[in-house]
Amino acid sequence: MEDFCKLNWRKTSLSDLESLQKCAHNNEFFANNYSAVNSVLYQSKFNSQLALEGPWIFEKYFADGKTLYSFPHNIDADKSGIKEALEMLCKSEKTEDGGLTFQNITADEKDILVQLFPNAKITPTPESGDYIYLTKNLSGLEGKKYSRKRNHIHQFQNKYSDFSFELLNKDNLDFARRVEEKWLCENRDFAMNDGTLSDLQIEKEIITFALDNFETFSNACGMGGGILLVAGEPVAFCISSILSGRVTDIHFEKCLYSFGRDGGYAVINNEFAKTAGTEFLNREEDLGIEGLRKAKLSYYPEQVLEKYLVEIN
Repeated sequence: MEDFCKLNWRKTSLSDLESLQKCAHNNEFFANNYSAVNSVLYQSKFNSQLALEGPWIFEKYFADGKTLYSFPHNIDADKSGIKEALEMLCKSEKTEDGGLTFQNITADEKDILVQLFPNAKITPTPESGDYIYLTKNLSGLEGKKYSRKRNHIHQFQNKYSDFSFELLNKDNLDFARRVEEKWLCENRDFAMNDGTLSDLQIEKEIITFALDNFETFSNACGMGGGILLVAGEPVAFCISSILSGRVTDIHFEKCLYSFGRDGGYAVINNEFAKTAGTEFLNREEDLGIEGLRKAKLSYYPEQVLEKYLVEIN
């Protein structure tokens, strides 16, 4: 990378899954924003772009009229050239004020940026922090602290003795589509009132894209998930993928209102955790939503992975 050349950006696509997944595995990522699946799924929402330069992967996206950059990563997890990689990014993307903004930066990455750019402005973004759980805790729900979760599950089991759980596969994808359609209808009026309907509609498009390309995502990134049924009818679903060797990422989890009120979310959470083959589950961020924050904390995360916004000049 000694000879400067402008990075060749292009839209992130399904064809990038193999490289992104290899990078995530080799670097042992825990952060969901470095999930290969998320990089592809959210391309349409954020106009995400990717550039490959030798073994280095560069990513950028656009939100609220701003260009935001991910921390560059070496596919083979060789960090020795990170200074040169960042220099290449800065030269290629130099703005009028000479600055770049890095989003969803982990603590270790923040420290590297501050070392190389001492005048960097650091802003904590707690709404972006990932909730990381031990899989055995969510599958076992053992101990006093999980007694309320066990009670929610028992409530659901007692009311819906004919419930069942299936792993998501190519033959039951329509169950997930049906739940998503009904869930959006249930939440439409509330979303219209608080101005989030367009976000939910975009989310539906993203979920549809994931399901329509389930086999591709599954082959490349271990996409899976689960379906919760009552009397043979789907009432909840989740979609997951293997983020890295030790971490499964839960991308989406939806439950129809009446069943969620009776403990459906606790049930699908627990049933899927029993099937997960990794040590940790990443249940992603709370987006600054207080109710979501409380719900995620109620499962006692092993760690909330801190993230930062880093602006350099």
